[in-house]
Amino acid sequence: MNKILLNTLDCINEGTIILNEKSQILYWNNYMEYLTGMKLENVVQSNIYDILPSLNKKYFKDLMENVMKNECKMFFSAAMHKDLISINKKLNLRISKMESGSKNVVLLEFIDVTNQFLHIEQLRKYVHDLYQLNKALKEKEKTIEELAYYDKLTRVANRTLFYKYAEKFMDNVKRSNSLLGLMFIDVNKFKSINDTYGHEIGDKVLVRVANVLTEATRKNDVVARYGGDEFLILLPNIKSLDNYKVIVSRIINNKNKIINNDEKQIDISLSIGISFYPKDGDSIDKLIVKADKAMYVAKSKDGEDNCVCSV
Repeated sequence: MNKILLNTLDCINEGTIILNEKSQILYWNNYMEYLTGMKLENVVQSNIYDILPSLNKKYFKDLMENVMKNECKMFFSAAMHKDLISINKKLNLRISKMESGSKNVVLLEFIDVTNQFLHIEQLRKYVHDLYQLNKALKEKEKTIEELAYYDKLTRVANRTLFYKYAEKFMDNVKRSNSLLGLMFIDVNKFKSINDTYGHEIGDKVLVRVANVLTEATRKNDVVARYGGDEFLILLPNIKSLDNYKVIVSRIINNKNKIINNDEKQIDISLSIGISFYPKDGDSIDKLIVKADKAMYVAKSKDGEDNCVCSV
């Protein structure tokens, strides 16, 4: 066999084996010695399947025979065919037929792609870490947004978010010359509940009220805790001054306005005042003042659920 060719094959970082037609090893380069720890002199003339038993499979033998008969080339990827030689190395295998004088030989080329696999794994880890970081950042953004815009106890909008929505809704209704409703809700006898049952029960009352208001409102309405036991509801896109009555009815008739404290039942009642743009003012603060006054009229009645439109 050409000495220059063999010397060249010894210099490349690729495992190279040359077999005769009987699958006996004619050549085994230096890189194969590195991959397997076996010297050329110890494997030459040996059957390839005895030296590399991992290749001793029927499908592999059939493919080798096909290469010899049809002069086709075959390729085995390290991703699909693991541990061809070593569990520590990722190797692609290329098989092709060659002529050596008057005889045919088979060339096996083991291409070390271990580093590429390591780079791919590093890239996957980087992408995974980037995904986790992005997920964590989004969760932190959500937490920051909740702290900035939502009431910590009731989870409804706080004053800051209420005014952001109010400003947007006010701009919209002024441009479209439409209506905007505002409801001012106060929990009746809330101080007495706190004094009698304690602040823990008082907090449960506020959370329950927030849930009742949220359940009663439409998708685009905004429920906000204004402060203490006071809540506001913005009602955009109402068609007439009477549209609020449906929401008030849902609030008053909600069966969950009850807190059980040991064996005692605490009934929650609400006073509600309503105001409208443009009838009651051209700014959100004017609407709040009007709705607040109407709420106090409702509260002065009998302590049960009551609603009064702005006067």
